[in-house]
Amino acid sequence: MTLVHSQSVKNQISLRFKNITLLLDNPEFDLQKPTVFYIHGYVEIASDASVLCVMDAYVKRGDYNILVLDWANLAFGNYLNVVVNIKKVGKESGKALGKLLKNGLSVEGLHLVGHSAGAHVAAVVARVLKKNNFTVPRLTGLDPAYPGFYPAIDTPPIGSKDAVFVDIIHTDSGKYGTPFSTGHADFWPNDGKSTQPGCPPVTLILTNENFCSHWRSWQYWAESVTGGSFVARKCTNYNAFLKGNCSETAHMGLLAKPELRGNFYLRTAANEPFALGETGFI
Repeated sequence: MTLVHSQSVKNQISLRFKNITLLLDNPEFDLQKPTVFYIHGYVEIASDASVLCVMDAYVKRGDYNILVLDWANLAFGNYLNVVVNIKKVGKESGKALGKLLKNGLSVEGLHLVGHSAGAHVAAVVARVLKKNNFTVPRLTGLDPAYPGFYPAIDTPPIGSKDAVFVDIIHTDSGKYGTPFSTGHADFWPNDGKSTQPGCPPVTLILTNENFCSHWRSWQYWAESVTGGSFVARKCTNYNAFLKGNCSETAHMGLLAKPELRGNFYLRTAANEPFALGETGFI
């Protein structure tokens, strides 16, 4: 597990689970701040752009403790083996967080955020904590992985029962990401499918270009953390959204309110900044 320095993502402190309570004595860890626990996805490492982008966004905000789960040693190789590893990774991570909660960390400010397979790891973490009487207030899935979870090979996928508020951002539904509504609030930018605006329409499998739409989920999330305004409308489907047959508006990303329920649609720009504000739902 990695604690990110409040001033720069270049300054990180790594701790093994067996020594996790040392985190509470670290001057960079402020018990008065909420804590975000970020979990990367398949074939990713903690120094990848996806993780650094999200970490940097929280550093810029300055009002969160930032913890990152580095499970790269179990996130590579045969995908089916990785899917089976998720339950083990989630259980051990949940036990570690449980130690922190029992020794002074406030559960009220805890926010679990997972990308792709990491979303399902985060769900297991939340379940472990719930068994120990710690209910996670918010769990966010960034394009939760589809293959191996619908139907589930080993671990049930992320769902609305896992935390008080579960919000999902879909960007590659039906391919790398799930096409199903699984949270209290599910956001579908550009219908939640590939090809997301700005991504190449034709790609080779398992290349950076091929992951473009899948990766948009953490890019949108990071931008929302630093103030990007992703305004969506609650609607029955994307066609109804395009026709303007929707009413209720909501923010996708960090500002999503816990009382939200249903499916929400919006448009984004093809390049950064991706957020279109109120023009994204017209």
